[in-house]
Formats: sequence, C-alpha cells, structure tokens
Amino acid sequence: MHAMKKNQRNRAGKGIDWRLTRFLLSHLALGAVSGWIFVGALFYFNVGGLGDLIADPVSGPLAAVMLLIVVTITWGSAAMGTAVFLLPRDEEDEDKGGGRRAGHSLLAPALQPAPVSVKTHRS
Repeated sequence: MHAMKKNQRNRAGKGIDWRLTRFLLSHLALGAVSGWIFVGALFYFNVGGLGDLIADPVSGPLAAVMLLIVVTITWGSAAMGTAVFLLPRDEEDEDKGGGRRAGHSLLAPALQPAPVSVKTHRS
C-alpha cells in the first residue's frame, strides 16, 4: 500500500498528481462540445425530423435532453479513448512484446500458390 501512495504523489512529493485526470476531463469536454455542435446541426437542418420534434412544446425538451446526454457520453468517451491511444509510448515498453504466445512465430507463414492442373475440353 505504501508503494501505491508513493506512485500517487507528484514529483515534488506534495499531494496527488492530477495530470491524467485533467487530461481525460479536457478530452471529455472537447468530445462533449463537438457532440453538442453535431446535435445542434441535426436540429438546425431538421435531419430525420429532429428539428420538428424539439419544436413540440410537450415532448421537445425531453427529446433534446435525452439526445444530448447520449451524444455527450458517446462523443466524450470516443475523444478520451482516442487521446489515450495517441499518447506516446515509453522506449522501455518497446522490447516487452506482450500478447504473444510462447512457441509461436511473430508472423504467420505466407500463403504459397498451389500448382493446379487444368484440363481443357474442346467440343
């Protein structure tokens, strides 16, 4: 447990290092805002009748809020995932080669063409 607390402290040794949390939250916000712009365009151009749906005073606000929540979760998660996958890797991770089974080659054997005899029938 002492090692976990030591890893949570920043380089100066004071408090928790919040860089990863800020990184993820900033990309979540970027994805959410871009999703909201997309939803606004859907409403403005009335794609699939969505503009008419939100113009209805009874069910319009509920439909808009539901769509905004779903788009915020989806686009925010996609932006966070993309940002994490685009993080640079450490040089020490390059030689570990995780994910391979022992005894298997790195590359599958190449496909080789098989000779086929062709008989022609002429009438």
